[in-house]
Amino acid sequence: MSEEQQLYGSLGYCAFMLLLAYLYKWNLPKKINWLYGYRTRRSMANETIWKAANQHSSSFMVKLCWYSFIIPIVCYFVFPTYNFMITLGGNTLLVTSTLWFTEKYLDKDFDKNGNPKN
Repeated sequence: MSEEQQLYGSLGYCAFMLLLAYLYKWNLPKKINWLYGYRTRRSMANETIWKAANQHSSSFMVKLCWYSFIIPIVCYFVFPTYNFMITLGGNTLLVTSTLWFTEKYLDKDFDKNGNPKN
């Protein structure tokens, strides 16, 4: 692939991930389920923590997807030959960091049993 094709492919991938993040944010799961949503043992403890975890993770993912557009633009000038692969790796790290940040949010606002802290 040429450098321009890698740039367009990388930007397209970022746009696709942003679309998925918005679809998740606009269509949060209504009930605790094993199909989709922010599913950890802790987030599935009760409806309150389930709703909070899904709202936080979806909002955070949208923000990260917007920031991910920086990766291919910078890589185009620094590592144009590896732009697409670096974008995939960077975006994967950003999306998986949602887990850590959402768990930190849950630690701050909920106790270990899933009850809101006062």
